[in-house]
Amino acid sequence: MDRIRHDAAALFAHHGVAQVTTAQIADAAGVSLRTFYRYFDTKEQAVAPVLEIGAARWHELLASADGEARAAIVAAIDEVLTVDGADAVEQMLGIRPLLRALPDDTELRAVWHRVNHDSEELICGIIAEHEGWASDRFHARLLAVAATEAIRIGLEEWAASEAGTIGAGSPAQLARLAFDVLAPQ
Repeated sequence: MDRIRHDAAALFAHHGVAQVTTAQIADAAGVSLRTFYRYFDTKEQAVAPVLEIGAARWHELLASADGEARAAIVAAIDEVLTVDGADAVEQMLGIRPLLRALPDDTELRAVWHRVNHDSEELICGIIAEHEGWASDRFHARLLAVAATEAIRIGLEEWAASEAGTIGAGSPAQLARLAFDVLAPQ
């Protein structure tokens, strides 16, 4: 399954989502169409794990964080979206073409929104469980929405630009800015 995800992302990045067929992905991954469809309903679903970049680490950081919620969220944004090392930079740059394709591909956009919604639900639970982070589920949910949307917007705006993976215009910088606007102190 990892091979299918990797090859789908590579083909999408090189040719564009609309130009790639399920058969091409299966062929590149060395599997039959039947095997492809055993794991994924659509070609866009094959890249969901690629779009979940850093999600597990993000949830882990928040779950283990101490201190004030807002500071923990900002620290987690920095940790997850500040890429260091050639592999991490390559992985981040690999999602840029997928994010750029979102406006024109409803299936890919649906996968992206599902990935973000699932993350929001997990983060809401984490925030609600932390002592003193939110007075009730409503406020936990608002903070989770702000955190998740900040990352989503940061990644989408970065992908639409030519900015690098660190510094001005980077995913981390844009996500922090978005979070400051969505959840002011």
